[in-house]
Amino acid sequence: MYLSITVKLLVGMLGIIFFLRVSGKTQMAQLTPLDSVNAFVLGALVGGVIYNPDTSVWQLVFTFVVWTAVNVALRYLMRFRRIRKAIKGDTAMLVRDRKLVLREFRRNGLEMEQFRTLLRENGIFSMFDVDDVRFETNGRITVSRRNEPPESYLLVNGGKILDDSLLRCGKTRHWLTRRLREEGCPDVEKLFCVEWTPGKGFYIAPMEERGRGSRSGQNAPSAD
Repeated sequence: MYLSITVKLLVGMLGIIFFLRVSGKTQMAQLTPLDSVNAFVLGALVGGVIYNPDTSVWQLVFTFVVWTAVNVALRYLMRFRRIRKAIKGDTAMLVRDRKLVLREFRRNGLEMEQFRTLLRENGIFSMFDVDDVRFETNGRITVSRRNEPPESYLLVNGGKILDDSLLRCGKTRHWLTRRLREEGCPDVEKLFCVEWTPGKGFYIAPMEERGRGSRSGQNAPSAD
């Protein structure tokens, strides 16, 4: 019995290491609901199998292989915007232009005292010091303080245009594609990422490494 527990424990440790290597380092930070589910399932799987004499080592290995394959398939499907949004969720603006967005508070089940606790964890003790607050998918907040430089926006991720980011920065797809053509990048699908910072311009990284990403220092024009 003790030998069986030892073997299962070692196989479980190796299985988790293999799973993390295949699925990526984000599992360690639990950045998405899928990552949190994986953490619970892996813990329950290894803990339950170790002390269950009816489950063999090979059954444990088979379970790891199946669970890893399911996760790889899900992460491939997350390339599609609707599936990614359903699995990963999306950020929500809790404060915009110093005004509370109450519908997002209700949608996320967030009370004002909880929100104030999150602010204090970020070293902010008054709403007068806040311009915008974004509620991230991992349950944390990102705060834009008053009199700070403007935040940047990720407009393209993995060759896909992020419409929610365009909406937050008040721009359109037509504006983005036109500006990218001006930057010499007409094909969005070939771009790994596009970041835009008001007053500074674009940071563009192609899918294939052909040197450093380009940076435009010109101010972006207003949307058409």
